[in-house]
Amino acid sequence: MRILLPVPPTGLPDDPLRLAIDTARSHGGEIRGLAVVDLGGIRRTESGAPPGAIYLARLAEKRLAEREEVESAKALEQAATAIRNAGVRIEGEVVAGDPRKEMEKAAASCDLLVAGIASRFAYGQSDEPGEAVLSLMKGRAIPLLLSAAPYRPISTVVVGCGGGDRTARAVGAMARLSLWKSGCRILLLAVADSPEEGEVHLAPVRGILTRAAYPAPEEKVIAGSKTEMFPAFCEEAGADAAVLGGWGEHRWDDFLGLSITGRMIELGRHHLFLYM
Repeated sequence: MRILLPVPPTGLPDDPLRLAIDTARSHGGEIRGLAVVDLGGIRRTESGAPPGAIYLARLAEKRLAEREEVESAKALEQAATAIRNAGVRIEGEVVAGDPRKEMEKAAASCDLLVAGIASRFAYGQSDEPGEAVLSLMKGRAIPLLLSAAPYRPISTVVVGCGGGDRTARAVGAMARLSLWKSGCRILLLAVADSPEEGEVHLAPVRGILTRAAYPAPEEKVIAGSKTEMFPAFCEEAGADAAVLGGWGEHRWDDFLGLSITGRMIELGRHHLFLYM
């Protein structure tokens, strides 16, 4: 397994760093650290130069880019040192360009993206927290393991069984990576109006895990509001992570406000494995 770990210029917080290390170590993986100097953001900052000051603006842009490169390299090396000290192999790179596009390029040669929900990669932190990594998940560039809670090792995982294609894609991605295949308690949860409807949702997920030779998971069907019952069940089960495939509203603009994923992020109690 090759894990892509984006490193913000301001430094990588401890929670996503430890989650990446723990995941790589428990799955025999390695990490690719990536720091991006946001050239477009720097240029936008300097674009308001008055006539006759273009040379000075370009000089300032160059100096800002050089300063950002130094800071990014320092942040990357700090993370790399912690990763090496944990016995995990890492290769790191500082590149210049658009953070979203550079992460997407790097994702093509990686299997899993690990990042923090509060991560910002635009120059001057002008992007929203988590915006870049969630947009990669939306575009199906790479599965995302999101550090959305204080770090703890993952030993109990709840898989949301919504019965649709997105659920199958998320669970399929988890199975391809053999995530939490051994030494983990896995629970399948369907929120449905009847046991029969719940079985319709559970069966495809059960089949994916069976074909991937996972141990038989525990299963549960409960009734009620998905955005209320799913987080409540995760709390009751003592879950460390949840696997979700785009439950809730299908419109991206409503994703964080009205979906189960948005509710889980808002609560900030569990790591999230996401793929759409």
